[in-house]
Amino acid sequence: MIEQVLIPELHYLPAAAPAESATAVPAAALPPTVVQSGWRRAALRAVFGLVDFGTVLRYLHRPGQLRQAVRQIRELRRQYYGPLRVRKVARVAGRYYREFQTPGWPSAAYTSFLATTLHRLVPFRAAGPTLQMVFLAITKKCPLACEHCFEWDALNQREKLSVADVHSMVREFQARGVTQILFSGGEPMLRMPDLLAVLRQARPGTDFWVFTSGFHFTAENARQLRQAGLTGVSISLDHHDPARHNAFRGSGQAFAAAVQAAVHAHAAGLVVCLTLCATREFTTEANLLAYARLARHLGATFIHVLEPRATGHYAGQDVDLSPAQLTLLEEFYHRLNQDDAYLDWPIVHYYGYHQRRMGCSGAADRFVYVDTDGDLHACPFCQRKVGSALHGALPASLAAVCQGGCHQFPAAVI
Repeated sequence: MIEQVLIPELHYLPAAAPAESATAVPAAALPPTVVQSGWRRAALRAVFGLVDFGTVLRYLHRPGQLRQAVRQIRELRRQYYGPLRVRKVARVAGRYYREFQTPGWPSAAYTSFLATTLHRLVPFRAAGPTLQMVFLAITKKCPLACEHCFEWDALNQREKLSVADVHSMVREFQARGVTQILFSGGEPMLRMPDLLAVLRQARPGTDFWVFTSGFHFTAENARQLRQAGLTGVSISLDHHDPARHNAFRGSGQAFAAAVQAAVHAHAAGLVVCLTLCATREFTTEANLLAYARLARHLGATFIHVLEPRATGHYAGQDVDLSPAQLTLLEEFYHRLNQDDAYLDWPIVHYYGYHQRRMGCSGAADRFVYVDTDGDLHACPFCQRKVGSALHGALPASLAAVCQGGCHQFPAAVI
């Protein structure tokens, strides 16, 4: 049973909620969100270019600044993408998305994101933080026992974060200009009433996401979350084969829950991302393409590829991918995002590709992780507590995390 008495103000969903009857992948493919028309993609690229250039002109007025901005933006793109260019764009609920870790346009979040990115390259503010994204774990509770869980040691322990704590952290991060906050856990859907309360009280200017296994992500919950201000949902789906995903997640219902969550989120107008932990056993060309076909069938906008790390439930284990498998993931990233034959398939986000080229932007540089105790870490996979996000400690804690840096990659220099 999920304990509901540890912190009186916590509001959990019932632990024994009835399962939905539908368990299979829908027979008909869901409508795609990735723009399929070549001329529309070209037109949208031009629009984004004008919007981005307009932001530069809004904040930078001297010719020297403008020249510096052009040089720095080109260098940032070179480091992040290499010879590649962004070819895909997706449309969900009237907004357009090119990258998983970038807010949708048009929105105040997108404008703020661009301004902060520009300030990093050509400072135009007297001072100001550059933190743009926060992973915020709001519960230790979870009905699953996932093979790779990075919160394994805290799972189903006594809760520390009250509703007031979550409200406080969201307010403080928003005051710092954070444009994406991603709620995780544990299983954040267990705190559905609290999620709604936090979303309803949040200020405009931030895209909010929920990272879920699909547990309790019903059609009604999807509708309410969307209405409260949720932007998207990242659904953990670690195999295209139901039995293998269920085994990885420690539940015979995990695959069905993930699929149904994707269906409900799509219908509610939420951005759908499928998150894959690409293990040694999974990472083959055949598995990657079969997974992408399933993601396309489910109308997903993004596929988020994670590499396994020896932390949490994997602590002390040799789980790193081989060089050949890393090459396979990079080829998959290239193929789905660049090849003409896949331009209407989901957009692949593979941060490991960029980390190896430009360094890591975690450790409170561009993003940071807050665990279920309210403590800061460089990221979900660099587990080392460095101060708290609560009780006025956030500024000093962010500085300490930034000084410590990423544990695996050098810090990004631009």
